[in-house]
Amino acid sequence: MEQEYKVDTKRIYDTGMSNGGFMSGRLACDLSNRIAAVAIVAASLSENTAATCHPVKPVSVMIIQGSDDPLVPLEGGTLRRGGSGGSVLSHQAAVQKFVELNRCNSQPKEEHLADRANDGTTVDAEWYASCADGTQVHGYVVNGGGHTWPSEMPYLPAAMIGKPTHNLDASELIWRFFSEHHR
Repeated sequence: MEQEYKVDTKRIYDTGMSNGGFMSGRLACDLSNRIAAVAIVAASLSENTAATCHPVKPVSVMIIQGSDDPLVPLEGGTLRRGGSGGSVLSHQAAVQKFVELNRCNSQPKEEHLADRANDGTTVDAEWYASCADGTQVHGYVVNGGGHTWPSEMPYLPAAMIGKPTHNLDASELIWRFFSEHHR
């Protein structure tokens, strides 16, 4: 890509949902010298990735996960419904892993977003802003939310993947997060 297109190598980001989210976490661990920030949606960190995660440089990380995700349990453990059966960290453990790796101030700023969209979901957010090299770690739990991309129409019936939230626009939130971070 860099040979074909003009790429600002100080602003390389990655985001993904579900398997793509797990890949984003892996890139934060393995390509920290190239990646400025990642956003993980409807995923966490696999226990294997977490055990071998030793980034060369701090990477800003955002993790968004639904409390009622039927595939990736918020509390961690074994992936559900036809997954590989791999084990994952809880949402909180994944956030804390990056807080420790980025040497963040241990006291986050917290906010609760009410159900303004009247869709039965709320959002709890925590931000760690005082981290090494100006990085940040943000965690969002969509209370009542499923295995979905916040603010988008669901790709399968709610009975299979849970409810989406419209109280948070993930695409806008992630873009703002990325635009604030560079290598």
